[in-house]
Amino acid sequence: MDNGILVTESFSYAKETLAGKWTRWLTFIICGLPMALLPFVFDPEKIAVATKFSWDLIPIREIAALMIAAFLLSFITSGYLARIYRGAATPPEFDNWGPLYIDGIKIAVTGILWFIPVILAFALMVVFAILGLSHDSPLPGPLGIGLVIIFVILAIALAIIALLYSMMGIIRCARTGSIREGIRFTAITETLKSIGWVNYIIALVILFVIGIVFFFALSAISLIPYVGDIIQLVFIPFYTVFSARYMTRVYEHSESQAAAPVVTG
Repeated sequence: MDNGILVTESFSYAKETLAGKWTRWLTFIICGLPMALLPFVFDPEKIAVATKFSWDLIPIREIAALMIAAFLLSFITSGYLARIYRGAATPPEFDNWGPLYIDGIKIAVTGILWFIPVILAFALMVVFAILGLSHDSPLPGPLGIGLVIIFVILAIALAIIALLYSMMGIIRCARTGSIREGIRFTAITETLKSIGWVNYIIALVILFVIGIVFFFALSAISLIPYVGDIIQLVFIPFYTVFSARYMTRVYEHSESQAAAPVVTG
């Protein structure tokens, strides 16, 4: 698997998707607008400098409205990405809104399901930590500490598994249309074996590094008064499409490996 080619091809795909295609780009921007508006609605510094805390310092209704809007609009974006995950050779359109929205919900649910065990393990870790600190705890000190350590290790292990498997599960869900297929551990394990564990981890590291560089640059731009946040909102869709296409090509490497003839000596 040539990661250089994957990066170049994914960059070209993102450029073809958005450059000059203002309707697509604007749709991405509108879907990301609620979250971009949050800093303008809520300023944490007001609480930090306040001499006395008051709930009036937090615009709860405005924050709730923006969060609900962001949640509902996110399925439009994820539905579009589902079409990229299916391996569309040319960039898809924002159309057939009903199926697109349902696809977005399906892959969002698939991603969440992979992280539910992590959340449960973390919750149990917090529970045992609280019990361990309690004076009338039913758990002896060493036992409570031991349980906390066990669940910390378990949460980390489950988080690693979720990170490694969830992306392939999401792509599998997009291609099959089935949430159940998106969480089939054994099937996704076979996909990862076909890609090659080393190849897959290297691909993830490359994407992670590109993401750090990209968002570091955007963070610097966001410091520009007034226009910085707008520029950031405009360019995030490019990385979103790039990363979706990149992981799709990684997934397709497993299909090409499966289709390759076996050469015997």
